Amino acid sequence: MTKVSTVGVITLAAAVSLTAIHAVKVRAEQTSPHAHHVTSHTHITLPSDKPDFAAMGDVKQKKTAFFAYLQPMIDRENSTIAHNRGLLEHYFTQHPAPSHGGNAPTEFLENIASQYQLPIPTAGVNAAWQQAILARVDQIPAALVMSQAAIESAWGTSRFAVEANNYFGQWCYTQGCGLFPHQEKGGHFHEVQRFANTQAAVDAYFTNVNTNPAYQALRDIRAEQRAAGTPITSDAAANAMAQGLIHYSQIGEKYVQEIRAMIHDDRQYMPPVNAA
Repeated sequence: MTKVSTVGVITLAAAVSLTAIHAVKVRAEQTSPHAHHVTSHTHITLPSDKPDFAAMGDVKQKKTAFFAYLQPMIDRENSTIAHNRGLLEHYFTQHPAPSHGGNAPTEFLENIASQYQLPIPTAGVNAAWQQAILARVDQIPAALVMSQAAIESAWGTSRFAVEANNYFGQWCYTQGCGLFPHQEKGGHFHEVQRFANTQAAVDAYFTNVNTNPAYQALRDIRAEQRAAGTPITSDAAANAMAQGLIHYSQIGEKYVQEIRAMIHDDRQYMPPVNAA
């Protein structure tokens, strides 16, 4: 598959200062919704048209339609991640890391390392790298993703969602990469990232959360949930992992509570959990 150009993106809400903005900048595919995947492993049917959520006067109808629209794209991303994680676990079982040095990387491992922004040590694949990459190559509960999307896009009605397919408040720094250039002090600027389609926005969100240093706490919590035997895509895992998004917004703990409240209060409008 042809590699597409990439740009740095962060979240709209993540910036408390310009220094913080640059500190959490990440890379995400700009155009193709699947270009960054190592392996695509899904047969999920995706919606062909984006609903006009602003035209829906009934709140319950809007919430149900919003979650139903995003769910297949989230499931597709989680399915691909689960498949690649399974390949990694199988490979590591078959090729245990040596006590000294490391194993020579394969093309698959090099692709995973590139996608998840975790370079393989020069000495080869060792136990520490295996543990670190598995902490990144993991699923994110749909309830958590959908709740953030609802908050960041005003239930799909914001201009950024409608015109730029941006449901997660991500910024970019290449001129012309998005909407509404904003001049910052010192000549720096950002734009609200434009995505070719909603799937591309979902994929970029997953890349952001799974690689950005700002969300290391979420990945640590997820690893703890997995070690405890909690299904990673469950609501229980979603509530726990929400704490790791405290740096996603400048309102901090209040943002975490908003996510948890939405998971609880709006669960009735979400599709059933695909516990895995």
